[in-house]
Amino acid sequence: MAENQTDAMHEKRYSLVTALCMIIGICIGSGIYFKADNVLIATGGSVVLGVAMFCIASMVIVFGGLTLSVYAARSEAAGGLLSYADTYLPKPLARAFNWNFAILYLPAISAVLSWVVGVYFCMVFGLDGAFGKGNAFAVQMVFGLVFFLLCSLWNVYAPKLSGYFQNATTLIKVLPLVAVGVAGIAYGAMGEAGAAVGEAVAGSASASGVDGLAWFAAAAPIAFSFDGWAMSTGIAPELRDSRRNLPRALVAAPLVVLALYLSYFVGLSTVLGPQTVMSAGDRSLGLFFSSLFGPGAAMLPNVIALVSVMGSVNGVVLSMLRMPYALAQRGDFPFAERVAHVSPRVGFPVWSAVAGVAMTLAWMAVHVVAMTGDLIPNGDISEVSVAFNMVLFCALFVRVPALRRGRVAGEVDGAVAAAGSGSAAAAGEADGTAGVGAFRGVVAPVLATVGSLFVGGSALMSPGRWEFVAVYLVLLAALFIWRRHRER
Repeated sequence: MAENQTDAMHEKRYSLVTALCMIIGICIGSGIYFKADNVLIATGGSVVLGVAMFCIASMVIVFGGLTLSVYAARSEAAGGLLSYADTYLPKPLARAFNWNFAILYLPAISAVLSWVVGVYFCMVFGLDGAFGKGNAFAVQMVFGLVFFLLCSLWNVYAPKLSGYFQNATTLIKVLPLVAVGVAGIAYGAMGEAGAAVGEAVAGSASASGVDGLAWFAAAAPIAFSFDGWAMSTGIAPELRDSRRNLPRALVAAPLVVLALYLSYFVGLSTVLGPQTVMSAGDRSLGLFFSSLFGPGAAMLPNVIALVSVMGSVNGVVLSMLRMPYALAQRGDFPFAERVAHVSPRVGFPVWSAVAGVAMTLAWMAVHVVAMTGDLIPNGDISEVSVAFNMVLFCALFVRVPALRRGRVAGEVDGAVAAAGSGSAAAAGEADGTAGVGAFRGVVAPVLATVGSLFVGGSALMSPGRWEFVAVYLVLLAALFIWRRHRER
């Protein structure tokens, strides 16, 4: 019976395309469409420094993806990241990493993104003031909750539909980024950009108004536009040829995301001009569409943002609903036997999904309290979750150089046994280390670690964040106490 359940969860439902779309779709939410002005303001109107900001902010996803691809080539066990931590980290650290990712991080991100769906839904359909001036936030939460529940249902009972939805929304959210980039290239190539192009190229001169390296620190908030890439590891058991396709996705998708962001930023700055983008603020993309298609197109950015964040929620839920199951298989989740049970009718651990939904609802309640009480100035609980998660990721990153050299306890012997040969070559081929060069095995982990510490640490230094970090630590301590009690 247990073997049949395991086989059900190892059904190869998803392709490389779905893994790519999952990473790209989760990373590209609504925020990127409204960040060009923030970047230019931080750099004093310099497009060149803006490009540098995006490249710095992408360090975590680009080099993190390269680093995790080493693990992905070695394992396709349930849980993805959770299995990497279990195998290659000390047990207490692995449990802290796994509980944070599955119980604190993913549900909190699901809660906040679902609310953002409600925000854009109300904007697109003009419902902001439809139920009273003071009820806008409540209405947004209700619509976000409805979409989240629908998303959870089709991920459980129609997982292939979820994959198709992810692919479709990714295509829809990528098209505007490509269109703006192409328009910028065409606009400049035809020599019609005039002052706008000159302003963009010479923008570095105006950066003299930037105080020293203040623009450098401003890269940290932009990094949140790249978050979510690691969630794709959660579908490893259900991904066709996972040991080849998941590493490919982890390497290729971050570079695609960075290229799209740069294309959008440079294109928008070229067509409108940096000064126009800064003065227009969040209306920049609407102004861009209006200039091409007329005033009626000004609403398009909100429609695009709605579709984008719906795709992001779907991608997060796709991974999040599987995490209690992965923890339960390790005995690290309450009612483990029930949560790890895979329903033979739907081929999915339904109680795992129920647990995931319940955790998200709890974090939605926390989000409501934090927002209505203004407990996190200029932010929300997702920022704390993302930053805390980035810092913990360093534990996996710093392990890779030792892993490459075969210095992780038990790795060499286990690989040789798996290969059925005493040769190092056979061991490397069996455990996935073959072909891991110095760049992917040493340089990338170091840069990913530096980027995670910089971005995560910078975000946690903001007011109101450490109180929530303290809550996280208390929750993790409570889980350790529960686990120790369970082992007695």
